[in-house]
Amino acid sequence: MKPKITPEMKLGMREFENTMFMLKAIPCKENINRFALQGNLNPERLDNIAWFLPAYLSADFNLFFIFAPNVNNRWTISCSQVHIENDNQITAMSETVPTGLGLNAVNELSPSSAIELVAYLKTLEVNGLGYFDEEVGKEENVRFQ
Repeated sequence: MKPKITPEMKLGMREFENTMFMLKAIPCKENINRFALQGNLNPERLDNIAWFLPAYLSADFNLFFIFAPNVNNRWTISCSQVHIENDNQITAMSETVPTGLGLNAVNELSPSSAIELVAYLKTLEVNGLGYFDEEVGKEENVRFQ
């Protein structure tokens, strides 16, 4: 019997690019600590709906996880490339892209960092907060907001 190939096992492959991490729980003030990265870095408010969390920071590439209802009004963790000046001022954010595309970008720069981010998302999955979905990006009329 062959082992099941799960989405995160495709990290670095083109097939992983449209994979989204779908949320089962909507982040809010009362539960945001359940989404902490490395136990102490909590997502912060981006606006009155969405949350953001620095996922990968380097001198020339910064990626944030965006927690928002941004795929046909379904809550996901998508990715946004961020430009930071003066060590902490966000001066620009890209449109959000699928989780897999963001993780593949990190994988090209730092495979160990990408593996750590997958482990973070797997921890959320084990805790019942979300799951990897390879099919949502293939749906007709998918709308990223």
